[in-house]
Amino acid sequence: MFDRIINLVPNKYKIEVDILLKKINSILGSYLRGQIFLVILISLVLFICLSVIGVKFALILAIFSGFAEIVPIIGPIFAATVAAIVAYMGGQSNFGWDPFQTAIVVVIVYTVVRQIQDYLINPYIMGKITKLHPLIILFAVIAGEHVAGIVGLILAVPIAGILKIIFEYSMDLIEDKEIEEKYK
Repeated sequence: MFDRIINLVPNKYKIEVDILLKKINSILGSYLRGQIFLVILISLVLFICLSVIGVKFALILAIFSGFAEIVPIIGPIFAATVAAIVAYMGGQSNFGWDPFQTAIVVVIVYTVVRQIQDYLINPYIMGKITKLHPLIILFAVIAGEHVAGIVGLILAVPIAGILKIIFEYSMDLIEDKEIEEKYK
């Protein structure tokens, strides 16, 4: 795909476009690896919590919940709802709670895990991966949601990373031109 894009670019700009595409590819690959890490981490944490509580199908629910985390806001709510329904239908827990109490505890666990993920884990991991400040990530996600809804939420961080790369590259070109003019 990158070769096709580079072939469309005039020869004069091929090197610059190639450098930009490699940097963008690196950011997008890192973002994808970060998302996979978050899915695995959340699945593992929820599996442990659901197993301790005694919810049936804890592994399946945890894996489903991990993948649901990819879709911001709606995914976690849907996953918590499904887990609470399964906990309610599953009967008593390991602690002797009735089904309703078990379902409430499951919702509380999902809420706590989600808050820890949203305010501690996600900004740190995505910030390290995309080399963006957590506030930039927060504003990008908010802007993405306002501009394009759920799709904007999902694509906000990679687009912010790409814009950062383009901005830095443009600034480097401007600096190089200023240095060239200064020493002419």
